[in-house]
This record gives sequence, structure tokens and C-alpha cells, in this order.
Amino acid sequence: MEVVSLVGGSYLSVTFNSLFEKLNEYLRDQLWGSKEKLRAQMESWKTLLPKIIAVLQHAEENQDANQFVKSCLDNLRDLAYDMEDILEEFVIDANKSELSVESEARPNKLKKFIAGAIFGSRRNPKIKSMVNDLSDRLQKIDNGMCSLGLGNLALKGNLALKIEDESHKVVAKRLPESSLLEDKVFGRDSDKDAILQRLLGDGGSLEQDFVIPIVGMGGLGKTTLARLIYNDEKLKGRFDVKAWVCVSAELDVARITKIILEQVTKQKCDLDDFDSLRKKLKEEIFGHKFLLVLDDVWNKKYGEWEQFKRPFMSGAPGSKIIVTTRKMDVGTMMRGDDGVYNLELLQVDACLPLFTQHALGKEDFAVHPNLQDVGEKLVERCKRLPLALKTLGGVLRGKQGRDEWENIYNSNIWSSSEDESEILPSLRLSYNDLPFHLKRCFAYCALFPKDYEFDKMELIRLWMAEGLLQQQRHGKDAGHQYFQQLLSRSLFQRSSRVESRFVMHDLINDLAIAVAEEIYCNLECSMGDGKLKKARHLSFTPHKFEFSERFKFLEELRHLRTFLPLRAPKDYYDSYLSNKILHDFLPTLTRLRVLSLYKYEIGKLPDFVEKLKHIRYIDLSWTKIQCLPDSVGSLFFLQTLLLSSCGRLTSLPATIGNLIDLQHLDITGTSSLKELPSEIGNLKNLVTLSKFIVGKGSETMMRLSALKNLSQLRGGLSILDWENVSHVQDAVQANLDKIHGLEELVFEGRWTTVDNDRDESVLSWLKPHSNLKSLKISFYAGRSFPKWVCDPLLFLNLSSMELRSCCRCTLLPSLGRLPVLKKLVIERMEAIEVVGLEFYGQHDSFRLLEELELTSMYNWKKWISPNEGEFPCLHRLVIHYCPKLLGQLPSNLSSLKELVVRECNASLLKSMVDLTSLTGFYIKRISKLTCLPKSLIQSLTALETLSIQDCMELTCLWEEGVEIEQNTLPFNLKHLSLWECRALKSLPDAIMMRMDESISNNSSVLRLRLETLFIGICPSFKSFPRGKLPISLKGLTIKNCQSLESLPNVDDGNNICNLHLVISNGVRLYCFEDCDQPLAFLKSLTVQCWNLESFPERMLQRCTGLQYLSIYSCKILKSLPTFDYVNNLVELSINSCETLGSLPEELGLCTPNLKDLKILNCVNFKYLPNTMYQLKSLQILLMYNCPSIEFIPDGGLPLNLTKLQLECKNLKRLPNTMYQLTSLQHLAVEGGALMSLQRLAIEQKFPQDNVLPSSLIWLKMWSEENLESIHGGLFQNLSSLQCLEICYCPKLRSLPREAFPPSLGRLYIRGCPHLKQQCFEEKGDYWTLAWSIPNVDIY
Repeated sequence: MEVVSLVGGSYLSVTFNSLFEKLNEYLRDQLWGSKEKLRAQMESWKTLLPKIIAVLQHAEENQDANQFVKSCLDNLRDLAYDMEDILEEFVIDANKSELSVESEARPNKLKKFIAGAIFGSRRNPKIKSMVNDLSDRLQKIDNGMCSLGLGNLALKGNLALKIEDESHKVVAKRLPESSLLEDKVFGRDSDKDAILQRLLGDGGSLEQDFVIPIVGMGGLGKTTLARLIYNDEKLKGRFDVKAWVCVSAELDVARITKIILEQVTKQKCDLDDFDSLRKKLKEEIFGHKFLLVLDDVWNKKYGEWEQFKRPFMSGAPGSKIIVTTRKMDVGTMMRGDDGVYNLELLQVDACLPLFTQHALGKEDFAVHPNLQDVGEKLVERCKRLPLALKTLGGVLRGKQGRDEWENIYNSNIWSSSEDESEILPSLRLSYNDLPFHLKRCFAYCALFPKDYEFDKMELIRLWMAEGLLQQQRHGKDAGHQYFQQLLSRSLFQRSSRVESRFVMHDLINDLAIAVAEEIYCNLECSMGDGKLKKARHLSFTPHKFEFSERFKFLEELRHLRTFLPLRAPKDYYDSYLSNKILHDFLPTLTRLRVLSLYKYEIGKLPDFVEKLKHIRYIDLSWTKIQCLPDSVGSLFFLQTLLLSSCGRLTSLPATIGNLIDLQHLDITGTSSLKELPSEIGNLKNLVTLSKFIVGKGSETMMRLSALKNLSQLRGGLSILDWENVSHVQDAVQANLDKIHGLEELVFEGRWTTVDNDRDESVLSWLKPHSNLKSLKISFYAGRSFPKWVCDPLLFLNLSSMELRSCCRCTLLPSLGRLPVLKKLVIERMEAIEVVGLEFYGQHDSFRLLEELELTSMYNWKKWISPNEGEFPCLHRLVIHYCPKLLGQLPSNLSSLKELVVRECNASLLKSMVDLTSLTGFYIKRISKLTCLPKSLIQSLTALETLSIQDCMELTCLWEEGVEIEQNTLPFNLKHLSLWECRALKSLPDAIMMRMDESISNNSSVLRLRLETLFIGICPSFKSFPRGKLPISLKGLTIKNCQSLESLPNVDDGNNICNLHLVISNGVRLYCFEDCDQPLAFLKSLTVQCWNLESFPERMLQRCTGLQYLSIYSCKILKSLPTFDYVNNLVELSINSCETLGSLPEELGLCTPNLKDLKILNCVNFKYLPNTMYQLKSLQILLMYNCPSIEFIPDGGLPLNLTKLQLECKNLKRLPNTMYQLTSLQHLAVEGGALMSLQRLAIEQKFPQDNVLPSSLIWLKMWSEENLESIHGGLFQNLSSLQCLEICYCPKLRSLPREAFPPSLGRLYIRGCPHLKQQCFEEKGDYWTLAWSIPNVDIY
């Protein structure tokens, strides 16, 4: 029997529990009037439903389900949803008639209006018809069962529907997060050690053990093992770059590359095409030793793997990629048979402690010996599979009765045939053991695709919107309790990549899909299998451009309740919905409970939203909406309204006060929202309100006293413009200390002409509750802080505090008394001159403080410390813009790891001693600093990173006479950066090896550990010290050092893999011609010399390893030498070289690896080499503003081009073989090049001939004054075109219909007034065509 049959009945009864509760609620109402016939119909629902479901349950429990039973299940399920909808229609109809009812009285009055809506004069005929229809459907199901002899089972009393009333059950005690055992791993020590040995091996070449595939069946713990290794202490500091990516079924090389790039750079990436991403990633990891984990790989296409792998080959030797996969052929494809690590089943002796840890919280049965024998039998049934052991342990957690354990052991689920289901019996048991409310919550997670990382609060809000939380029984914590229960049972687990998010194991995801049947559908997982026809809840992965064809099925899903796009946490791109989806499809979904338009480019709230009377959840975050209409106030059931990062939102309607069920209003990041309506103060159920803006003057704006009604608030709250509090009584009435759920509190104002005394009085009455964990106060005008700010009895949980722009305060509060404070930021306290003993308040102060930032303290002169063991845990200290501070830092900073000193006096550095634990030292703009003091240098024994920036008077690193001894110099120094130190002339001899030293002789070589050296904009720097660069050096970058006369010597055994050189104006380039050794290591060279006439050929001949060459602003450079010796060149960029006329003719023969060629702003550039077609690796060719070039060589262009931009207005002739560029995806043409394409289209000999390749996805045509129309042949066969840009063609009047292929997602037109009229006005020729395009921008 199918899994659906095994679990479907229990899910169905779960579904009906909610329905019966609602039926009972309405049937208990005594105000039905005289319409007994309709009442009898609804009473019949209550009678028939239990009988029918009981029979179906009996059939399933005895495994005699047939197609008829399954059909009944489907019909009953649909009936339940429709019944729930009609019951809700009663409430909606009543609400329409009772808008004026006060929120306090509304619940009681609603019952009267519900009865009236159904049976009174206000009865809606449509509702009556719906009741009749549902009654008929229910009776048909009953008649059908009776005709088959099934109905009498229930009547004989043999069965009774087990409508679960869980109110008497005790919900298992909520487990603290630390008890969820995610970090406790059993039986994998030998596996971990074996892989660590491979990771920490000598490395050798990059290819040696480069990829380590871990192969094993699902649920075996591959990801757990990889995470254990990834976080192991032995790897700390061994890799420059680490990244973790969950791959899943599709190896989307562009998406995965983008994720890795963002992890490596820790920045948003706006690139989309794979080639650009691959190039950027290669640059970022070039020469760096990296560790990458690719988790859950399924794709075994060798070509895609090779494409994906290429950028990583530029990493340093010793770099590794760990792959986890279920498929052996994936592992062997990546590494070969001998390189695969086969993960075996868990050893027997590890199974029992893993199971008991999850079941009993102990690693054995010592406390419960009566359970040992049955426990050992259960462990055997899990077949040594870790996931099975964990989930079964979760089922038994909190159950200590032997009979309960035996019931699990004797369950007939264990005997189900393996062939009938891919779901492990232990997993089915984990579902069956759930209380009914958790079953529904778990089934809802079938909306999440495999490996989707979901947010806890996001999921809880969705559960609430679907009515899955029993708020009346468990209060507002129900969602958190439900989530914690599923987490404790190992149905959820923490994400390995994003700590704040959660995932489901693939097998758990399969279980969720099985129990949810067709109700909860993910679009990507359900296309083509017919499941969508019965879907009530829909999720999908957003595309950049959403076309109507993708969502055409919505026309048949009028009863859909959920429309939910699911994005990864760092999906930065916006998406665009076609008008047909937004204005034709979505308006038909009138029964939606959940609507998310997150990150869709929408400028206003669609009109249909006000008609979604059942809606509970609306997410408009990251859209372009500017306001919400008043009609939003009629969405009576709305519980969640998310408007975060709506940067253009300027106002909220006063009618929002009607939404008495609203619990979550997120307006984080709405910088244009300057005021809130006072009606928000009526929302007594509000749990989330990210900011509270205090209004000024007007009674329609929020007053601080409104907080007294918002006592349910939780999480974070920012009170903005608090300088507008005109009466202290408002602060008194706010009752801020009564809001127990706040954990983060921000007071933020703006400078105005304020009353100091009033500010002090207001803040004194705004004491928060003791649950607070973070406090920020800014723009406070008082002279002192109230006592509660440093009250150790109040702030037992406060770990972070920030005091900013409190410019009139003369004394800091005694913050050293706060017992758990870990982070403290003090900024712009301009009246502070002395930080004295009052700051500490007691001995042993700041005992847990880890980070301290003191910024913009302009008048701070002295720091007095008691020197009684304060700051024992401080590991990061920032002192920024404190120009008058002359005193000493506190002594005994024994834990300090990072010190940042910016824009301070040099004497401050002289007072620093005993910094023996410091590993990172960052110095910027220190006036009068000529060198680092000897006493300071000699204490930096653990220093690994030293950065000095913008110290204009620095001439050398440290004082002369500092002895070169292993114990007195920063011998652990790995990274040295010197930027814009204009007086710096030389580096200390100690950073170099002597010329006679080598690895083989036992000398100071072992002492030198420098790995990267960066010197930039140091115009006085002439030369390196005598000697050789240390063996340890991996990267050397020299930028814009005009006086530099030579490069340093390099030892034969040096491992430099990342040498960059930027040569700027004034440098005598020919001085480098004889630097044989260092030039051989050069990977990147940038030359910017306005007086350079010719490039030194001998220098280029020595750059045998050169990969990136950029020549910029060499105004009189007339020619380039041959590239005979730079066969490894990957990228060549020439910019603003005004006299350069051409490239060497041999370019195509000498640079077989060239992938990127850019020629920009070279006004006399006339010719590309005739050997261009031989550049078989070339993928990007960009020519911009080169007005002298008129044609492309007859030999044509390289066939592997993916991006071609020819934006040169006088380019008159393109080759007639453009259609042969079958890899081309991006094309931009200007002026003459555009007209050349037009001629090629006109001159086509046959209609089927193509001018451009069908691979094109982006086409830009611009700046042609005489263009009046575009020939249709130009767009022939462009079936993949996604983006079309047409700019500055003022005479252009018409486009061919072929210019609007179904794939077109973006149409951008600028400076074409006639086209604008044709596309935007409803009578225009292209109006209907433009209407179907998701993104249309016409200016």
C-alpha cells in the first residue's frame, strides 16, 4: 500500500479536528432564529463526518484501502477546506456590517451578526447556496460508502472516530537549544581523523587529493561528518578562505559559483552570467589556500563539473574541496575510484549511545535499566543508520514507560514492505507519534524544497496564517513550542551554512511530501505529475522574470490558499511579474490566506489584494510600494504584514487600526516612512513592531503613551524621534517596563533645540524590563544618564549597549557593574574629557566584556583605570578619532586579540605596552607618527596582521636599534599592509632573508613567516632591503610607488603564487627589465605611465607567468611588443591610451589562454589583428569609445565568445558570420555596427537564414540617429532572448513583432520618443506585446 494511504487518514482526521472545533463554536450559538432547515443541514455535517472518517480509518488500519477509499479521502479533504471557507464567509459578512463595533466588544457581537448573516435579513444568497452544495457533497460520500456496505461499520458501534482532543495532553517540556545535541557526534572519530589527514597532508601539487568525495546512503551522516571536519580546531588558520554550499539535485554552476563568491568576499554580488562569476571568483581565490564543502551533490555530468571546477585551479597548493553525495558515480567522476571516501554504517557500539542520548538525554540505560532490552531491540531495527536512530530517539523522548516503548517496537509499521515505500519505518513512526497539531505543522513543510534553509519566525508566521496554531491553548508561544518540538525530534536541524536558519534532511523532506499528499505543493517538485490540480498551498523558487506561461495553471486553482515564493537567504536579485500574472491570474485566488510578493518589482499594492477577505499573511518586503490604500483596513483576518526594506514607503493608512488580529507589522528599513498613524496604538495583539515613530504636534500621529496598549510586543523595538515627546507624562504612561517580551531596544532621535531637563526626565521613565539583551541610546541631550542605565539588578541579561551622540553628558555611567555585558560602543560623547573610576563602578569590572569601541571622543584626554583586573575577556578594542587622548590604555589586557587605532595622537602608541596576546593591529591616520615605538614592537610577540594606512609622516616601521631577536620582534607576522604612507622610504632588514640563506641551512629562515605583503601609494619608497623575500611569502602587491627602482630578489624555493605590481606615473619602467626572478612570479601587472612611449620588451619576456595585464592612461604609448613569452595571459585590458593604433598581429598565436580582451577609450585605435579568430579561448571582447575603428577583420571573431560589446560609433562593418557565434549570450552594438546588422538582415538570401545566434539572451542597440525601423530578420530565431535594450535612436518608429519573443523578460527603451508612445498608450501598436513582458522601462 502506498505511503499516502498509510498516513493519509491520520492527516485527514487532523484536518477535520480544526473544522469540528469551528462547527461546534457556531452550533453552540443560540441566536439562530427560525431558519431550522439550514441549521439542520449544518448539524448533519457534524453527524455524517465522524461516521465517514471512522470507516475510512478502519479501512486504512486494516490495509484494505482501495481506489474508492482513496477517492473518498480526496473528496473529504476538499470538502473540509470548502466547509472551513464557508464558515469564514459568515464572519466576513458579519464584519462588513459591523465595522463600527469597538474592538473590545466585537467578539461577542460578532456571534449575533454571524447568525444574522446566515439566517437573518442580511443573509447572503451565495452563502446559502454554498451550504446546500456542501451538504449535497457530504451526503453523496455517505451514500457511496453505504452502497458498498461500508457505512454500517460505524453504525454497529465497532468504530468511533478518534477525534483527538489534545488539550488534556501535556506538551513535552520545551528543550533549551543547547540540549538539542547538534554538536554531539557519535562513532565518527576515525572517519574524521582519516579525512583530516588528507586535508592536512603536505599538499604537493594542487591536483593531489584536491577533491575528497564522501559517499554514502541517505541518513548516514555525511553532512554531519563534513560539518564536524569543517569546524575542527585543527583546521583553524590552515585555510585562507572557507565556504560551504548546499548543492542539491541540480548543479546550477552559475548559482553555486555566485553563492561561493559571496561567501568568499562577504559582499553582495550583482553579476549573473557564469563567465563573469567564474572570472571574479578566480580573481578572489587566486593564490589563496581554500577549503570548500559541496554538500549533497547529485549531478554526474562531467562537463558541468569541469566548468565549475576551473576557477578553483587558481588556488594555492593544499586547497581542498569536500563533496558529500549519495551516488558513487558522482564521487568517482570527481576523484576516481581510489579517491572516494566510503562512509560506512555506524559502528554497533556507537548506535546505542546516539539513540539513548536523543531518547533519554543520557548515553546509556543506567538511569532506566527497565528499558534497556526493548531499547536495544529498537536500535537493531534502525539498522545502524544515524538519522533513524535520532528520529526514533526523538519519538521516545519524554516517554519513560516500558509499555510506551513496547508499543513502538510492536508497531506494524516495521513490517511494511520495503518495496512499498522509500520512507524509513522509524521516520514514519516519528510522524505517527506526533500530536495532531504537530502533524499539520510538519506536513506544511512539504512546501519547502530539499535543502531549503528556512527561518524559524517565517515558518511560525506561516503556520499561524494557515490556522495551524492552537493559540487558545498555548498562548502566543504556541508556534515557538511547536517548532522546538519538531527540532527536538530531529525533524528539523540547524543549517550548516547559516546559523540562524534550519533545514530538513532529504529523507525527512520526503516524509513531509508523502504525508501532505497533493495539498502542499512546491512548483519545481510537482510539475508534470498532476499534483498541482488539487493543490491548496503553492510554493516556488522565483525566477528573474516570471512569465504568465509558468503560472497558467492558476486559472484552475481558484481555491488556492498559499502563494509563496521561496528565496535563499542571500538571493539579492529582484524579480519581475508579468502583468497577466499580477492582474489576471492572482485576482482569481480569492481564498488566499498567504500572499508573498517579496522582492518583486511592484510600485503599488495590486488592486485585487483588498478583495482577499481570507488573507492572513501579506509579504511586500523589498518592493517599491510607496503607500497602502485605506482598503487594507478591511482585511479583518490579517495577522502578518511585512513591509521590511520598502525604501519608498512614505505612509500607512489610518484604517490599519481596524486590523485587530494583526500581530506582526515589520517596517524595518523603511527609511522614507517618517510618521505612523495613531491608530496603531489600538492593535493590542501586536507582537512585532520594528519601529515606533513619535509624532510631533498632530493628534493623528503616534504619541509615546500609545505603548501602554502594546504590551505584547516582542523582539526588537526602535523608538524613533523621541525628542518629540513633549510631555513627561507620555513617558510615564508608556509603561515600557511592562513589555516583557522586548529583547532589543533602541532610542534614536535627531538634534533639535531641546530641554536638557526634559530629556533626563523622559528617559528616567523609560526603564525597560529586565529581559532586555541589547540597548542603544542616541541623541540624548541630558547631562547624565538615569540610574537604571547601569543597574546590575535590572540588566541581568543585557549583553550589548551602545551610547551614541549624547554630546552633553560629562560623565559615563558605571557600566562596569553590568554583569553580562559583552559589547560596548561609545560614540560622539563630546563633553567627556576624562574616563575615570566612575566608569568601572566596582573592582573586577567588565568581567565578560569582549568588544569595546570608543569613537569620536573629540575632547577625551585621559583614561584612568583602577588596574584591578578589569577587562579580563576583552579581545577587540577600537579607539577612533580621539585626537587629544594622551594617557595610557588599561594594563593587563591579557585577552586582547585585535586593536584598531585611527585618527589619534602618536603618543598614544608610545604608551602601549604588554600586548603579548595581540594578533591583529590596525593603524590609520596617526598624526606625527614616524615609526612604531620600540617598546610596542617588542611586546607584539603574537602579532599576525599589521596594517598601517594614511600615516603621512611614517618613514620606517620601527625605530633603529631594535634588536633582531626571535623573542623581541613580531616573528609571527603573516600579513603586512602599508597604504598611503607617503614618507615611507624603506622596510626593515628583518623582513628579508639574507642572500646566503636557504631552506637547507638551519638559519633564521624558519623565523620568517610573512605570507602577504602589500605596499600601495608610497611615493618615497625606493627599494627593498638587501636580501631575498622570505620563503613563506605567498602574495606580494606593489601599487603606485613612483620612486621604486627595482624589485626584490626571490629564492629559488619560494612559493609565491600571487605577485601583483601596479606601476604608476613617474616610475622608470626600464629599471625592472633585469629583475629576472621576481618577474617570473608576476601574475598581475598594471601600468599607468603617461610618459611611456614603448613597453619594455625585455621586461615582458621575463613575465612568463603573467595572467593579467592592464595598461591604463599611457597617453603617448604607440605600440605594444609581441606577446611571445606570455602564453599564460588570461586577461588584457587597454584603457585611455590615446595614441595606440593596434595590437600585435601575432596576438592570436601567442596568447592561446586569453579569455578577456578590453579596449576602451583609445581614440586612435584602428585595427584588431587578423589572427583574432585564432583566440579560441576568448570569451569576452569589449570595445568602447574607439571611434577610429571601422571594421572587424575578415577572418571573423573567435567562435567561443560569450560576451561581445562593440560600442564604437564609426564601426561600419561586421562579419556576416555572426550567427556562427553559438556561445554568444550578450551583445551590444552602437551606431555603425547596428546599421551593419540591419544590412545583414535585409540582405538575407533565404528567410530561414539567421543574422544572430539563437543563444543570445541580452541584446543592446543604441545611439543611431538615422535608424527608423528594425528589420524582422535581425530577431529571427532569438528564442532565448531575455533582455532587449534600445537607446537613443530618436527616429526609430517601429519594431518587428519578432522583437518580442515569449522569452523576453525585460524591455528597456530610452531616448526613443516614438516607441514610448507605441508601447505605453493602450492604442499603441505594441501595447499588448509590452503588457506580457514582466519588466518594461521606457523613458
